[in-house]
Amino acid sequence: MKTSDIADTPLVRKYGLRGAKLFTRLWFPFMYLLLVAVVAALWTVTPELVTGWKRIFSGCLVAALTVLAASLLTRMHLDHSAAFERLATKAESA
Repeated sequence: MKTSDIADTPLVRKYGLRGAKLFTRLWFPFMYLLLVAVVAALWTVTPELVTGWKRIFSGCLVAALTVLAASLLTRMHLDHSAAFERLATKAESA
């Protein structure tokens, strides 16, 4: 899979590498906090909506969505971090 060059993004062009790294350090923890809030709300509200075997199914669905969202967010964070490191090494060697 071909990845785009992060140096071409408006964030890096406008604020530079330091600004983009700062944005990443603030944005991804905020996204994790938002994920925790949504998951807590789902675990609180979902059992009240259904009863019986549907409660077990809805719990499994909430758990699966939680794992999927957390893994996608972690993958995005690691991809951004790796792209910033590649850009930093490219800038140092040039």
